[in-house]
Amino acid sequence: MTKGMINHAIDRKKEDPLIKGILEVLSINSNPESTQEIADKLSKPWHSIQTRCLQLQIQNKVNGFRVGRMNLWQIKK
Repeated sequence: MTKGMINHAIDRKKEDPLIKGILEVLSINSNPESTQEIADKLSKPWHSIQTRCLQLQIQNKVNGFRVGRMNLWQIKK
């Protein structure tokens, strides 16, 4: 019984569909996209997109940089 519970705990984490959507949006255009532009295209809140983009930056999948007061994101090649 304990062994089944351990395997269940390991397999809990699923791939986030929001991260998949962000990567699709960024891969379409070679120009950087702002957090707000991505949020508008996916019809999701700005803060959710910002958090996922920061996760992707830590995972080394996107480049993130700041221009003025905007965060811009570009997929790594």
